[in-house]
Amino acid sequence: MEEEDIKFCREMLEEVSRSFALTIPMLDDELQDPVTIIYLQDRLLDSFEDELPDIDMDTRTEMMDSVVELFDPGRSDPAGLIDRIQGWSFRFEDESLGRLVRNCDRLWKAYRSLPADLREISYPWLEEMNRGMQIYLQESVTSFEDLDDYCYYVAGTVGGFLTDIVLYFAGKKSGGRNVLEENYSEAGIFLQKVNIARDIRADITGRDRVFWPLEELCLTEEELLSSRHRSQALSALAKMIKSARSHIPTLLEYLEAIPDDLPGYRKFYSVNNAMGLATLEHLHKNSDVFTSDEPVKVPRWKTYMIKKFPEKFMGRLAREHV
Repeated sequence: MEEEDIKFCREMLEEVSRSFALTIPMLDDELQDPVTIIYLQDRLLDSFEDELPDIDMDTRTEMMDSVVELFDPGRSDPAGLIDRIQGWSFRFEDESLGRLVRNCDRLWKAYRSLPADLREISYPWLEEMNRGMQIYLQESVTSFEDLDDYCYYVAGTVGGFLTDIVLYFAGKKSGGRNVLEENYSEAGIFLQKVNIARDIRADITGRDRVFWPLEELCLTEEELLSSRHRSQALSALAKMIKSARSHIPTLLEYLEAIPDDLPGYRKFYSVNNAMGLATLEHLHKNSDVFTSDEPVKVPRWKTYMIKKFPEKFMGRLAREHV
């Protein structure tokens, strides 16, 4: 039964994240299932934070807390929490997210199959993600300092878990431990900033929340999408790209510190960040960010080359951006 629940998680990953469904299988064998399961926990939490526009704040935060409580490493009887979470599955317009919520019992069983040490490692990061998400449910991103803070909570914490699990498997063999521990959040923050820069039109037209620091940028949502303010919008985009680029030197430091005996993690890390760097290239001075209903995408040929030569492309793209 355990294996069936883990298999479900692998299948679920393909439904809820095309990007991670591409790169998690690149991980070293011992990392693949733990990372898949913990990612789905984060996605379950994010679903209640971000995908139910018609519920009040108290209910939203209560359900987010319920998700976190479900994965308390010491919890042995989750029935009440599972029933509470599953009861919301019909409210999700996205069928894949509804399926994830409906099958949170299977995700919990897969989680319980992980070694106790890994459960203890992952849980504080889920708690911290939840705390930060709830802060920014109440507050807006108005400055670049806020943007750093928000991106840390929703994505830098993922880097924290990934780094902890890498160090868990590498043990004392990791000579780059200090570098990894000092820079654990950089890739997550970088990739989140890339996504936020790319998705501004969709966020303005389709959601109630915008994560560009418009107050510091001295622009409104309407002005960003207005052709009359295109030069100001492109200037704001340049500042968003600059903010993302500020993380590139530490991305390279982290890459160099990844243990040699975890080549899969090195490839996973390189592909994800090379795709982020390539996306930045295509965002630069690109007014489609504000006018097109389709997100700016990396061409297929470049995606293929990044997958084939991940470290080479990450290094080249990083040097071009620094």
